[in-house]
Amino acid sequence: MNNITLGFNLARLSLFQISFGIIYAILTDTLNRVMTIELGIAAVIVGGLIGIREMMAFLGVKIWAGNLSDRTRLFGYRRLPFILGGLLLSCVSFSLIAPAAFAMKANFWLSLIELIVIFTVFGIGYHAALTTYYALISDYAGEKNLSKVAAVSWCLMVLTGIITAIVMGNYLKEFTNEKLATAMQTASLVAFIIGFLTIIGLERRSETVELKTEESLSFAQSLQLINDSPITKAFAVYIFISIFAAFGHELIMEPFGADVLGLSVAETTKFRQYLGSAQLVFMLLTGFFINRMGIKNAVFIGNAISTLGFVMLVVSGITTNVSLLYSALITLGVGLGLCTIGNIVFMISMHAGRTGLYIGLWGTAQSVAMFSGDVGMGAVRDVLMHSASPMIAYGVLFLIVIGAFTISTAMLPRFSIEKFEEESRVSLEKILAVAGD
Repeated sequence: MNNITLGFNLARLSLFQISFGIIYAILTDTLNRVMTIELGIAAVIVGGLIGIREMMAFLGVKIWAGNLSDRTRLFGYRRLPFILGGLLLSCVSFSLIAPAAFAMKANFWLSLIELIVIFTVFGIGYHAALTTYYALISDYAGEKNLSKVAAVSWCLMVLTGIITAIVMGNYLKEFTNEKLATAMQTASLVAFIIGFLTIIGLERRSETVELKTEESLSFAQSLQLINDSPITKAFAVYIFISIFAAFGHELIMEPFGADVLGLSVAETTKFRQYLGSAQLVFMLLTGFFINRMGIKNAVFIGNAISTLGFVMLVVSGITTNVSLLYSALITLGVGLGLCTIGNIVFMISMHAGRTGLYIGLWGTAQSVAMFSGDVGMGAVRDVLMHSASPMIAYGVLFLIVIGAFTISTAMLPRFSIEKFEEESRVSLEKILAVAGD
């Protein structure tokens, strides 16, 4: 494959994230805000519903899909069936969310059950698709291009989120339930078409599997391999804390703007534009220069700047200073751009030759963290909003995030790819020896 063809295919591989960028922006920003504020649904219920997506990872969907794509083929493909099948499930279920949410006012319990089922199907598709997509990145890009593809991929997701937020903000200036439902159904169709066109044809049919047959592990053996490695378990905890710090705030940002600063739907929708623009630039810069600055340095610097951004958010709320709020969002975007790409490249690099399995594990830790953020932060908000002022409630939430960044930074120095691969090799040899007896 010549360099031009490789470059074109790597670009296509990166473009796939646009699909989930569209869906994710509407889900975590607009729909979350509308369900919490306009529909008056308790934040803990909204966070719980959105968090079902992450609970599916906690139940093993990521590890199952990743390990299965390592060791099996469907129609001659390892990753593609999971990517496209998961994308289809995600898009169809996403288009059904708004009508069920609007029906909660008339029939709360029936609509709630319907939403639980919809979000469950969405979560299964979401994790199956993205886990095997990241495995395909690792398979296809190689060590030289890994950080660039990861950076461009995430940048495109953030950029898509910004564009989606702008479009949704303009479209919903005069908000109605019908307009939101139409927007989400259209977004679902667009997301699937883009995802299909960008990913199809990248994985070669009947491609030789790198793992030897005798080294193929069952699901139970894969779990044993994980359990026998202290570094693996510690790194999963590190990923949990890091992702909680970086994304645990997402579902409270727009309600923060509404509750503390009195901003409208159209105004809080602009949050992603400020935060996302800065994040976009620094994700891209980090991806292309991370080999020079080092993965850990990128994460250290990003954590420090992100912490500063959250301190500025607290001050903006205390002083009701909207200008400082937007400065805080930009600062936060810079920090998140650095630490997000640093951690993503770190995760994808920590695979010890079993890409699907370990990316599934790191993704599970990531999803449990995001579920904890979705539900936990929403629950804390609801409790504190009944017993304290809105500023105190959100101040506590932001301090929790700052604490998570501090712990993550303290844990980072203990990990290295070399130590992880050596420990994984020893654990694998023990498991295979037992299986051969």
